[in-house]
Amino acid sequence: MMGDRRKSGHRIGDRIGATRVDRDGALRRPAKKPVKINYRMALCIAVLVCFLLAVLFFALFLSRGGKIKELNKQIETLNGEKTSLSTQVTTLTQENQTLMAGLTASLPDPTTAQTDSLADLIPQLNDGVYVVRSTGSQYQYLNVPSGYLQDKLTAYRDDAAGYAVVEGDAPACTYWVLFTDRVIGLAEGDKGFVSMDRAATGSATTVPSGMYAFVATFFE
Repeated sequence: MMGDRRKSGHRIGDRIGATRVDRDGALRRPAKKPVKINYRMALCIAVLVCFLLAVLFFALFLSRGGKIKELNKQIETLNGEKTSLSTQVTTLTQENQTLMAGLTASLPDPTTAQTDSLADLIPQLNDGVYVVRSTGSQYQYLNVPSGYLQDKLTAYRDDAAGYAVVEGDAPACTYWVLFTDRVIGLAEGDKGFVSMDRAATGSATTVPSGMYAFVATFFE
């Protein structure tokens, strides 16, 4: 019997040791031990993450470098094409000037009008495209042959954006272009007039840039 009591006492003691008894008689488990952090493992993970980020940035750097190299090649190609086009434009401009000089040189000498009145001269020149010049004391005119010269004059005539009404009277013109449907007067500074009834004057307007200089070459 004594042995049983002792064993029973040991069991009760073990239970009391495994738990704590509050003052009010309630049993409470002991607090858990704090978890230890494995710093070596954390350091390894951090190093691995840094390595992966470094590899990623290196790959992005290589990709960016490849794109920049490709863009530089494209820029070089475009610059080469631009230079080639500029050369072609220069060549074409020179050829055009040579063609113009040849065409104007082939024109006959201008005819001197038998009248000193432009209003009287215009009705006489109605069977084609004519250019007229005032020398200050008389008028001279040329019949423009069909072809490049006449086509260019027609292009100037049809360039609607080149004509804009300006205030004031029409300027004193030096050259006139006589079409079958209108007369265009030309003065320096790309000014002049347009007469749709083929009169010798009209309302002041701008004229397409270069038209005055182009007509002047007919009499050089």
